[in-house]
Parts: sequence; C-alpha cells; structure tokens
Amino acid sequence: MEIRDSVELVAGVPVMVVTPALVEIAKANGLPARFAGVAAMVIAAVLLVVAEIALEGVPSMEALPVSVARWIIGGVVYGMAAAGLYSQGRQMSERRAA
Repeated sequence: MEIRDSVELVAGVPVMVVTPALVEIAKANGLPARFAGVAAMVIAAVLLVVAEIALEGVPSMEALPVSVARWIIGGVVYGMAAAGLYSQGRQMSERRAA
C-alpha cells in the first residue's frame, strides 16, 4: 500500500462523519429533503478537494485531470456512503424510541 492510499483513507473518514452533519445543516436552512443525496455527494467532493489541497498542495496541470476524476468519484462514493450511514443511524434511533 502506498502512502497516498493511507492519506486518502485518513481524509475519507472525516468526510464520512462531517458530510451528514453538513447535509443536516443545509436541510435545516431550507434544502428540500429530496436533494439530500445530491447535496451529500457535492459536500463530500468539496471536502475531498479541500483535504487534498491541504495535505498535498494544489495539483499540477498535468495531474489535474486525474485529481478531478478522483474528486468526482470520491464525492459520489463518500457522499452516498455518508447518506447511508446517516439513514441507518436515524433508523436505529427510531427503533430505540419505539
């Protein structure tokens, strides 16, 4: 495993935790619930961009297409995973309340 893989894993864990919280903030401020999945993907992609720039700096022009593809794919994967994590947590809390 390369060091880069470890950096992406470490950056991905906070994305999974922060994304549902930011989606909930957006919903509390008027985002329709039907757009929550799309918002999760966009938020996750933005967080991945920020994490990569913070950890590795701005990618060079040669590496930019690969970075953009990684941000888009990572945003979709982490966003959908975070949305699933949130919905599972909500279902578990509803079961406990019942």
